[in-house]
This record gives sequence, C-alpha cells and structure tokens, in this order.
Amino acid sequence: MVKVIGEGNNGPGTTVGVNVALSGTLKDQNDIAVYGMVEGEVISDKAVVIGQSAQVKGPIRGQVVTVSGVVRGSIDAGEKLEILETGKVFGSIDAKDLVVHSGATLVGKCSMPTSEEEPAATEEEKSGQDKEEKSEEEEILQPEVEEV
Repeated sequence: MVKVIGEGNNGPGTTVGVNVALSGTLKDQNDIAVYGMVEGEVISDKAVVIGQSAQVKGPIRGQVVTVSGVVRGSIDAGEKLEILETGKVFGSIDAKDLVVHSGATLVGKCSMPTSEEEPAATEEEKSGQDKEEKSEEEEILQPEVEEV
C-alpha cells in the first residue's frame, strides 16, 4: 500500500510567524495560526487563530475563529467566533456562536443565522397584513365623535 503525502487532513496546519509578512490567499484544510501580518484571505476548513501580535487585512473564513490580534475585514465562522480581550475586529461578522470578551473591540455588522428563522410571507399574506395595518392606523387616526 502506498500512502500519498498530503492526502487527508492529518497534517499540522499552517503557522504564520511573528516576523512574517504575507500577501495573498492563505488556504489550508487544517488549522491556521497567524502571529505575523497577512494581507489577503485566510481560509481554513477547521480553526483559525489570530494571535495577539497578528494583523490581518482581508476576509477570514473557518469553522472556529479566535481573535486576539487585529482583523480588518469580514469574518465568516461556520461554528464559533471568539474575540478575546486584546482582539480588535473592524468588519462584518457572520457566526453561529459569538463570544466577545470584555475589553475586545468589534466595529461592524453582526449576523447570526438561526434555525428558527421566520418563513417569508407570501404576497397575499403581505397585502392582507398591509390592509389590516392600514385599518388599524385609520382607527387610531380617526377621532371618535359623539353625537349630542
């Protein structure tokens, strides 16, 4: 039996060291840890860790994302996003589970999809709701007049 190197998800992942500046797309099927500077996309099928000394300018995507450095770009966490005390995020985030520690900075739009989303109303339901809302508004706006 011949084992192909690089096949499967058994490798150690990717680490960007403190003294490394990387420009471009960083993509790995395993974990990614960034402690230096990255300008571009950071994409992992598993976990992404942005260390305290890290600066990332670009979108990040992973299942579990932990930020203790600076991120300027969107973050898409399939399962969980955790922004630690020293973490700073400037950009929109999309996460199933969100933890923001005291002292962290988050500037941007947050979206957390749920399985309990309301179904979209049909056009007939919308027009019926509009009529009901208008008649309620008319009742409020029309003062009651008593005949003497």
